[in-house]
Amino acid sequence: MKISDYLKEHACQMNLSAQNKEEAIREIAGSLNSGGEINEQEAFIRDILERESLGSTGIGHGVAIPHSRTDSVDGFLIGFGKSSSGVDFSALDGEPVHLIFLMGANPQELNLYLRLLAELSKLLMDAAFRRELMAAEKSSDIIALFQKFES
Repeated sequence: MKISDYLKEHACQMNLSAQNKEEAIREIAGSLNSGGEINEQEAFIRDILERESLGSTGIGHGVAIPHSRTDSVDGFLIGFGKSSSGVDFSALDGEPVHLIFLMGANPQELNLYLRLLAELSKLLMDAAFRRELMAAEKSSDIIALFQKFES
């Protein structure tokens, strides 16, 4: 399985208006919820924020991957948000985050969740991939980039 199998256009926010971490998570979760992927949005957000309180998911290089195993979703889901101004995620490098990938998985999907989290982390270590994500203008561009780099 690949990230591009799960990332949908409606779940890609190309111009986040969020000013902080919680707003960014809520904004991306809202796009996932509009597609019907979340069973209970507030519980999903609470679980993501609870995981975030254990340690920042801002991994550096302008990237954050807030994620949680949660009963609020069936299977696995992922959403994307891009912030031109940047959001403070208390990232490891202290820099603002511009690329946010919000992930959730039902606890029964642990293996899939871990595999896709590792795959996403590996892709995001590629500077060319990050540059192309920042340059992308449309949701379809984001999905196409994953398909290009996942091969």
